[in-house]
Amino acid sequence: MSSSQQVQEYTTSEVTNNLTQEVNKFYIKEYKRLGHGAFGVVSKAYMVNLDKHNAKMKQHQENKSSDNGPETDWEGPFAVKRVLAQTEYKSRELAILKVTNHPNLIKLYYYFIDYVLTKDKSSTNSTVPGYSKQLYLHLCMECLPQTLMHEIVKYNKLQKIIPTFHIKAYSYQLLKAMSYLHSTNICHRDIKPSNVLIDPDNLILKICDFGSAKQLDNYPSIAYICSRFYRAPELILGKSQYHVNIDNWSIGCVIGEMLLGKIVFQGADPILQLREISKLLGPPDKRFVFLSNPSYDGPLFSEKLFSGSVKERFQSVFRCLDDEDGIDLLMGLLCYDPDKRLSCLDAMCSPWFDDLKHKDSYEGIPLPKDLFEFTEYDRLVLGEARLAKLTI
Repeated sequence: MSSSQQVQEYTTSEVTNNLTQEVNKFYIKEYKRLGHGAFGVVSKAYMVNLDKHNAKMKQHQENKSSDNGPETDWEGPFAVKRVLAQTEYKSRELAILKVTNHPNLIKLYYYFIDYVLTKDKSSTNSTVPGYSKQLYLHLCMECLPQTLMHEIVKYNKLQKIIPTFHIKAYSYQLLKAMSYLHSTNICHRDIKPSNVLIDPDNLILKICDFGSAKQLDNYPSIAYICSRFYRAPELILGKSQYHVNIDNWSIGCVIGEMLLGKIVFQGADPILQLREISKLLGPPDKRFVFLSNPSYDGPLFSEKLFSGSVKERFQSVFRCLDDEDGIDLLMGLLCYDPDKRLSCLDAMCSPWFDDLKHKDSYEGIPLPKDLFEFTEYDRLVLGEARLAKLTI
């Protein structure tokens, strides 16, 4: 649906307020498609609480006022995500959104389940031929202007790179959000630029799309998860008993993509993805391969494809990074061994982010004010040593 497509308007009876758990009837106007994929669609929308509006109208009539009546209280804009209901994969997203609360995670305001007419040539629906009714879950979330992917593409078309200060602001917020998420053992499992929302006018970042997210336990999970270009090497090898640090690899890929203006590892298929990784990190060692998946029998790309050390290779690829701190941060995140991979908490403390502590704006663009503000829960998770490093 383009922005010029016809507006969709509908009324639904049981919309739940995620904060108060109140259930009300709402009128909803969707007027722009923001995204679509296998998961469903996301549209920009405004909403009216009809129960509250009708109560105001009744009060107005009882008072016999001579004016035109109360104005309609529109709420929004919201990003309304519509996904098929009654599946474990989809309900898990709602469960996570209901319990998470962080300034750098997308906020859920309302949710409801309703029937939607969808195209179906085999349908025998006599009311609307060629369509069938399906039950959909609707998640009404806060709406930001664009994704990080759009920002990368925009600068790429201009043959420029996102300003380093912007990259630092976005990267820090990404790590801060994931530190919170990982402290609850929730793994996002699909961090990539299109799942990161931003507002370039104030450098705000929020993570969205929790359709693949899961609170990990001691049981195996599916290894074929996360978009290929951002998939941790242990997942490529078939590891099923993994931890939240698969997200940390994805974060390293996203930071690297902002710095290069292009995808860091772009393999033509899942196995060739490992070869692309080896071009930067060198061949994976046999111990890592065995611990990831003892039964792996695919290619190991054991021949080194570059001369010099891995650090020199990082410095060569990421020439735009003129300081050791940035290189060390990337090398810490883009590390084969998940046990040695830099945690989000430690990555937040990288000296590479020190610039953010001493400025409140960059070339007229204000920095978010809460970058170095922490709740009591944050402080508990961070610990005294990390807090000392993050103290302004």
